[in-house]
Amino acid sequence: MTTNNNIPLSIITICKNEPFIDATCKSVVSQTNQNFEWIVVDGASIDDTLDKLAPYKHRANVFISEPDDGIYAAQNKGIRNAHGKYLLFLNGGDLLYAPDTIDAIMPYLETGAECVFYGDSYRLFDVPEKCFVKTYPDVITKDFFMTDTLGHQSCFIHRNLFEKYGPYREDFKIVSDKEKWLAFISENVVFKHIPFPCSRFRMNGVSSNKNDKLNAEKIRLMTQYFPELLLPNSASAHFGVD
Repeated sequence: MTTNNNIPLSIITICKNEPFIDATCKSVVSQTNQNFEWIVVDGASIDDTLDKLAPYKHRANVFISEPDDGIYAAQNKGIRNAHGKYLLFLNGGDLLYAPDTIDAIMPYLETGAECVFYGDSYRLFDVPEKCFVKTYPDVITKDFFMTDTLGHQSCFIHRNLFEKYGPYREDFKIVSDKEKWLAFISENVVFKHIPFPCSRFRMNGVSSNKNDKLNAEKIRLMTQYFPELLLPNSASAHFGVD
């Protein structure tokens, strides 16, 4: 994993059998500022995802299609192939908020700050009336992650942070992004707010669905990062466990 100082940003898109991948691709190639590297990591899709990707392969700086071991194994593969100073994980189904989004965030990235820049995000639901802009506080503390998290679709992560503190943990299959935020903040990594929406996020992903596996992973995170809350019968009262 090496940095090319001429590339301010690597956009990493992972996907597998993704029905909305064409919308993600259009969102990337329509940006008015194309000063970024685009890495596409497909997990050996068996539906029409590869056909939908085909018209956009010419824009991808790196294109991989092979079996992997889940979301975070694929994201780590993207990290290993990235050369930009900052990394954005805009995965299959995610969209940049507007055609000028990259233009809007470039002044932040040009500072070179070794931090996580986090923007707001537009939450997409099947029912238009339910859609809204999710805004985040200007100051992020560890306690924020007890009941909430940041959308990786709107986060621009300095690549040195992965080199210093490691890639995504692949033993977590659903909430490794939240684990990484907690790992960063435990190391006093700085989080800086970009006060406008940077992405459009479809509320149909694996982490959007409440299930026993998701709750089990949240409890594992709570055990590691919030052991003081592990009192009898308290697991359901903290960390967004249902």
